[in-house]
Amino acid sequence: MAECVIIYADDRDRATCVLPCGGRAHSGRCTLMRYVEYIRNLTGSALDDLARALYDRDVKTFEEVIVELVKFGALRDYETAAAMLATVPMRAKSANSDYTDARFGTLVFDQYFNMFLRACGDCGYGENEYMSVLLAAQYGKVGGALNCWDKSVDRYLTALARADFDRAAGYVEKYDRKFGKYSVLIAVDRDRALERLLRMALYGKKLDKAAVRDVLMDYGEVTGALIARYGKASAHERVAIVRLLLMFKNDGRVRAFLDDTVAFDKSKSVRDAAFGARKTIDRSDASARLERMMEEGVGLDVAQWAELLRDPAYAAVADRIFFCTPLDNGDMRLLVYNDGEFLDSADKPVTVPDGQKVFVLHPLDVTECDVGILSLDISQPFMQISRPIYHAGVDDGFYSARLAGTMVSRDVFAKNLKSCGFVFCDKRADDEPNVAVGVLGRYAVGVECDLPESSYTVSCGRITFYNAADLVKVKRKLYIATADALDMRALPRRAYSELMYRAYKLFGNV
Repeated sequence: MAECVIIYADDRDRATCVLPCGGRAHSGRCTLMRYVEYIRNLTGSALDDLARALYDRDVKTFEEVIVELVKFGALRDYETAAAMLATVPMRAKSANSDYTDARFGTLVFDQYFNMFLRACGDCGYGENEYMSVLLAAQYGKVGGALNCWDKSVDRYLTALARADFDRAAGYVEKYDRKFGKYSVLIAVDRDRALERLLRMALYGKKLDKAAVRDVLMDYGEVTGALIARYGKASAHERVAIVRLLLMFKNDGRVRAFLDDTVAFDKSKSVRDAAFGARKTIDRSDASARLERMMEEGVGLDVAQWAELLRDPAYAAVADRIFFCTPLDNGDMRLLVYNDGEFLDSADKPVTVPDGQKVFVLHPLDVTECDVGILSLDISQPFMQISRPIYHAGVDDGFYSARLAGTMVSRDVFAKNLKSCGFVFCDKRADDEPNVAVGVLGRYAVGVECDLPESSYTVSCGRITFYNAADLVKVKRKLYIATADALDMRALPRRAYSELMYRAYKLFGNV
């Protein structure tokens, strides 16, 4: 016979088994904690059956188990406690008292929530202790017993904030590390809540400031307070203010402040926070670096090339690709690199004036007299002369539908997403589309992606271009909702071609 778990009634000299084994009495002693540890390993119907039997047999011990579970401080234990409470049959406010309807209907969640509060009170477990459970409900499994308390928690927290705002805010700041319930505090007293969030974002320690900024993103009115603080703030404080303002950089007033005031700040740290510190050249992959220079149209003068090409890895790549330098008439002169010097198409050394840029050739740079190289069948370290070219069409405006409906398997899409340098934007609202963004220099492409849970494929929607500077970054999160779309027909040819090429690669069309 399987070992039974024993619990004690009020008479500690006797013990009663509440597992489905016939209700026979057993001898022996078992501590409450041993019993709780057993329950922590139960799920599903096993947990439901034991909880029902325990509640029917001994309400006091049932409450003690609930409180001991939540003392572990883990979301899993909170959910177990809530699931146990959800087994208690209750009469709904309607005339229907069916157990299943009472358990899963929408009228009884407050009753289970209140039962939890009563259990904590009966066991001397105070508000300062059980508040962690309440604030965890929002992060519980969707549809689970704990998550179903969320609206009840909102009402509880609202009443508390109206009676004692600072106490309620203190609980949120202590137990809600993502500050999700600050929305409740803002609804009660918007000004006080936003001021507390600003203080945490600017001066807080040992907290997730990115989570605070994430909450503040939805409240653009804080920009006025930030700009007002800027003039009297220390350099360290100004850096924090700038990081907050960058979330609203697509607002005209904020953009003007960044360009007209922050850009001329005497502190380099402040300027770097707003506009980015100068990046060093990545020498880890010579081929990728030179391809990136071609994609972005970045050039170096001859002295800079000489320094870079001293590295044998770069020299080996340069020996197999084409370069170019501008002529007075605006055309590009074709160059090749060999044995430490640049040569023209006739293999004669070329003298490039000091300070004049030499670029990695892009197919769009090829003039009519050199067009023959585009048909050469040569092996190159990256796709250069055989690279596909895309031009904005008459139907392109602020978005393109040229790939709309194109489908690819999820596995292929996941690989392309990474290899093509795309990341998914975070969303501020559920109705926003899923947008994968790729950035190239000053510009970015956003590709709407339909990812239905019931399908093994991903389909392409609209393609939109943006200024990369208009994307909003908060730690590892990227937002695009406030960025204005660009007219594709007005983009530089190289930027349009390369970003559209990435979109095609994302959906496996090249």
